[in-house]
Amino acid sequence: MNKTINKLLIGSIFLLPLLGVYNEFGYEQIKVLFFILSISLIGFLWFFQKPKIIWTKIKIASWIFILILFLTSILGMDIKVSFLGNQPYFQGWIVYGYLGLLSLIVSSLDIKLEYYALAFTSSALIVSSLGIEDWVLKNMGFLVPNYAGRIVSTFGQPNFYAGFLLLNLPFCYFLFKNTREKLSYFGLIVGLTSIVGIFVSYSRSTIILALILLSLGLVDQLKIKLKLGLIVLGIIFISIFIAWKSSSGLVGNEISNPLLTNNPDLTKESVEKRAYIWPVVWQIFLQKPLGGFGLENIQTAFSAYFKKYKHPIFEENLNINPVLISLKELNIDRTHNYFLDLMLFSGILGILGWLIFVLFILKRCRNKYLLVGLLTYLIWIQFQNQSIVHLIYFYFLIGVIDKG
Repeated sequence: MNKTINKLLIGSIFLLPLLGVYNEFGYEQIKVLFFILSISLIGFLWFFQKPKIIWTKIKIASWIFILILFLTSILGMDIKVSFLGNQPYFQGWIVYGYLGLLSLIVSSLDIKLEYYALAFTSSALIVSSLGIEDWVLKNMGFLVPNYAGRIVSTFGQPNFYAGFLLLNLPFCYFLFKNTREKLSYFGLIVGLTSIVGIFVSYSRSTIILALILLSLGLVDQLKIKLKLGLIVLGIIFISIFIAWKSSSGLVGNEISNPLLTNNPDLTKESVEKRAYIWPVVWQIFLQKPLGGFGLENIQTAFSAYFKKYKHPIFEENLNINPVLISLKELNIDRTHNYFLDLMLFSGILGILGWLIFVLFILKRCRNKYLLVGLLTYLIWIQFQNQSIVHLIYFYFLIGVIDKG
């Protein structure tokens, strides 16, 4: 029975990122559906064995966090949406419950990290190859699935696809360091292909993080005498790169330029920038700071904020501020920052629960490859929205780390 469960879990990890649009099911919807069905089957077989669960601090903290999401969703704006999820993410409480079950199953199974790494990286190789192929075809004039002119591979969104490849780079390096030559070559090939795939996604924050991971990998490969010099060169290189991009890249486009512009020309630039959205997020959070608005209710909270908030100064600004006028017309369902998402989902309670949960994971982690993967994830989600695949990656790491 254990072998069957192991094969089903490895197979699910491999297949899930590869699922694309199918009939009326969108990129995320089909992945969420497959995840729920596969974990239902695996969970049934797992419970049938009557597994012995050791309730560690990580397990307790993870389920307290999920319980907080449950309670705040009950008290939120739309209970049905909070439990079942909403387009396009479908990340309601039921999905979080299944994520908690996934981490329990992973922590109890005796599967080598090598097999998990092979499943993730094999999937990443296909995802990156499809993305690179689409990029080549697009530049040759062929019509390919895209998002605002950017390739999406099997994710429907370039940042999702690039983020998945980024999170797999530590597994690529883990295989590269393997003593078996075939696995080492495979890790190198997938790593290089993934980096190319990240670059053609044009996801700025992901490219920067990929370059940092690449620099860390190069440093680790060199002899000790050369490491200090390369670290200095790496810092200089990254600093120059960020400075070069600051006027037209992530920092400039998303934060500094909008903040310095009192009256932006929204006919030439998008209002969907972090510096425009985040201050409004803070004001919405202050309306329900303790428990938030419930999972998947960010769009509803934004809409209610502009309709119901009647402060005179706000009303005056709303009538003359082009940013507020444009934000009022948008359907904003995520903030491009998971910390802020949680503020709106579950308030201070959710934030504290999540921070304690993460602290226990960091304290427990002993494997450097898993630690790099975890830190990369924690940094990346502060700049990007998450697919169900990224959440699965996180809860998978929880299970492996908790197993020790």
